[in-house]
Amino acid sequence: MKRCGDPSASAVSVVAGQRQQLLATATYSDGTSSEVSDSVTWTSDEPQTATVTPTGVLSGNAVANTTVTAFKDGVTSNTVNVEISAAFITAISVTPPSVSVVAGQIQQLLAIATYSDGTSSDVSDSVTWTSDDLSTATVTPTGFMSGVNVGQTTITATKDGVTSNTVSVEVSACTLTSTFCIDLFDTGNGKLFTNSPSTLFLSSIGGSVNNGVTQEIGTSGPAGYFLWFTWENASRLCVAYNNRNLAGRTNWRLATKNELEGLFNTYGNMFNARGWPVRLNYWSSMTVGPGFFNVSLKNGGGGPSLGEEELYASCVSVP
Repeated sequence: MKRCGDPSASAVSVVAGQRQQLLATATYSDGTSSEVSDSVTWTSDEPQTATVTPTGVLSGNAVANTTVTAFKDGVTSNTVNVEISAAFITAISVTPPSVSVVAGQIQQLLAIATYSDGTSSDVSDSVTWTSDDLSTATVTPTGFMSGVNVGQTTITATKDGVTSNTVSVEVSACTLTSTFCIDLFDTGNGKLFTNSPSTLFLSSIGGSVNNGVTQEIGTSGPAGYFLWFTWENASRLCVAYNNRNLAGRTNWRLATKNELEGLFNTYGNMFNARGWPVRLNYWSSMTVGPGFFNVSLKNGGGGPSLGEEELYASCVSVP
């Protein structure tokens, strides 16, 4: 028995899910020969690994090794060694193919791999994500894209030498912090401050432990619903940002007293300056007796509070 197109072959390598035509040639006592692929009896030593149709088409079923022979009129062919290897990726499709987000917004990208056996699977957490411009948008290892600065870039996913379609990304400014975005305020040298998050934004990134909602009505913050936190949950909020790689960073922490006071002293009322909610004071990381210091980003005042009080939270990241 010989493989079609290669008379000398005594071994076959097939990817699981693929097919390979086998050719059986009979040699007769008068020295003649003829193809008998469709009249022999094909036998696979392990049908769970590979099967052969009555016409000699071999199909790989599972990753393993087996042998195949052909039989006719009491004569058995040579033994063909069969190796079934794993299916390989033929294409990767990333959706959505284009993304429009505001700075501070997070969008899940989904990478689907198609394999040589016709199957497909979600490989979002095993591909290598690449953003052409990390200052515009970043992507976590699990496919969460974060808008960083206003601009345009592209993102691709790669696995096993196969690169996906190119995703076009446009990042615009976060002009309304009561919606699905958060202000990533760069005060210089890449140092970022965030406003206390809206309910819509925090929900969009998977949430974090909080202590309720306050409504801003447009006088001390943009009209909408914002979350308040005890001191402990304010710190947990920054951890949630790290877990989501907000702006491509994992070093978010609660702002210090000096940082919050410096923010107000430089920019004034942060609702007027950046559209932040400021009806409540913001927690700082500074301990004062049994409590912690808080700062008003509305008028610059502040003082100590017990950690159980419910206030706003600003997280800071320094490159």
